Amino acid sequence: MIPKNIEREHVIKAIEEIKRNGIPTGRNSKKFLLKFNGQYYPPKYVISLANKYANGEVLNFAQFNGGKETNDFLRNLGFSIIERSKAIHQGERCQKCKETIKKLLKKIYGRVEENYKFKVGTLPEDFKNTLYYSELKKIFEKLQNHKGHRDFVKAKTLPNCDFFIPNPGFIVEFDESQHFTLPRKITLEEYPTNLELGFSKEKWIRLCEKIDTKDNNPPYRDEQRAWYDTLRDFLPVILDLNPTVRLFAEDFVWCSLDPENPRDVEKFKKIIECKHIKLTSWLVTVIPHLDEKQFNKLSNKERFSILTNVVNYILSQIDGNGIILFPAGWFDAKHRRVSSLYNWIERNVVNLLKNCENREIIISVGIDGRKNKDQIAIALSKNGIKAIGRKFYPTDNEKDFIEVAPSYLSKENGKTRMFKLNGKKYFMCVCYDIFGIKHNKLRNPGVDIVLNLIHGFRHGESEANFARHGLAGASARWKCRVFASAKFFKPVPKKWPSAVYWNNDRTYSSSCTYAEISINPLKEFYLNLNMNNIKIFLRIFRL
Repeated sequence: MIPKNIEREHVIKAIEEIKRNGIPTGRNSKKFLLKFNGQYYPPKYVISLANKYANGEVLNFAQFNGGKETNDFLRNLGFSIIERSKAIHQGERCQKCKETIKKLLKKIYGRVEENYKFKVGTLPEDFKNTLYYSELKKIFEKLQNHKGHRDFVKAKTLPNCDFFIPNPGFIVEFDESQHFTLPRKITLEEYPTNLELGFSKEKWIRLCEKIDTKDNNPPYRDEQRAWYDTLRDFLPVILDLNPTVRLFAEDFVWCSLDPENPRDVEKFKKIIECKHIKLTSWLVTVIPHLDEKQFNKLSNKERFSILTNVVNYILSQIDGNGIILFPAGWFDAKHRRVSSLYNWIERNVVNLLKNCENREIIISVGIDGRKNKDQIAIALSKNGIKAIGRKFYPTDNEKDFIEVAPSYLSKENGKTRMFKLNGKKYFMCVCYDIFGIKHNKLRNPGVDIVLNLIHGFRHGESEANFARHGLAGASARWKCRVFASAKFFKPVPKKWPSAVYWNNDRTYSSSCTYAEISINPLKEFYLNLNMNNIKIFLRIFRL
């Protein structure tokens, strides 16, 4: 029985607590909702919580009934009780769902454009000069051959997208059942394997098989819709956006989320961002754009502060185990040996990663010392130093100046330059070392991935030559992926590849294109630290 001394003010306090803390698992209502100030709450849980404010404890669910007893009690206090089905969710066409999604997106990302128009064409020939023209043409022809509808494209420009988030730049599509058809399955099955998507292609194919909607008004409508959806999925590659995110209308009662409740906002954020980067093993290349003179004036303490901000941001965006790759020469021991910084860096990194109890995070970063005579790459985890590597292949200008490692397999301070994570073996190169793998015809010592810590590129220096001959040359020699980070003392070229894989047998040349060697990131972040005019570009890759 509900205690009679529970009053309206106690119920309002219970509602306010729910708004702050959310609804615990298992405490939602299946049939009825209390409506208050445009939001909806589970009546029985509200009464249970209201008792805390009236009588000092949460009322046990077993001590009173839901349904009529609870609803009549709340109505007598002046509250509105309505059936859940009529309250907030009208099936997959529920307009409040889309309104809620827009509000949640605005809470997370700020500016959101609804029904956004991209001024792009709708025929394969409109994309003739793009990376995936041949794939789009093949998909288009498959749709034409499906039922013989040759002229199903009627719009000259692509119809509006549901939502566009300008920063960080991605499309969100809200897919109801009419999007799951046999023609849509045909298109999805033809997607190239390296096309990054913000949804599960396999799940969407299964939904197409299960739902198999047929819209014959007009007769070509299914082919038309499937084609427009395909173009929206390929737009990120064409327009340099993040992968298109798709939400299935029936996956969740989206309008049950409260855009004013921080817990609901965080829940939605995880849903959205997991569709981008739900990873168990990853690598992030850190590519700073900075002023060289200003950076050189920074103390190692200030540089570690920047590293801390970058690492914390990355860990807030991605779950799972991973490697964060910083450039060479991030820290500088000045006239001292680099070993003089080892204990200090180790102590700070261990403290930085101390909360990663169930995660294995490795930070690979460069240290210079003795006025660049020492050039070192070091890898650290929450347990301390894992690997150290000294530069073994200097440039012609460095040969008589720097102290090089005796060989590419030499140890430094008792540590090898190789380490393992999630069953893969990594090899660290310091800047020009990457050229030494090919030029010296070095044998792969059993590594799966090469990490190249590059000092940086100034105006007039060719980062393209470094990518084509250095990164790709090493990849071809050792038949593995190569990841690189570098400081840019000039604008960062958008197309410069920080991840490369090259397995072509032909002689490598400068005529090779980025498209042939680049590994596309799953996602890119832009981080403006508002300190010392440093901008950081972060690229996330699946390992």
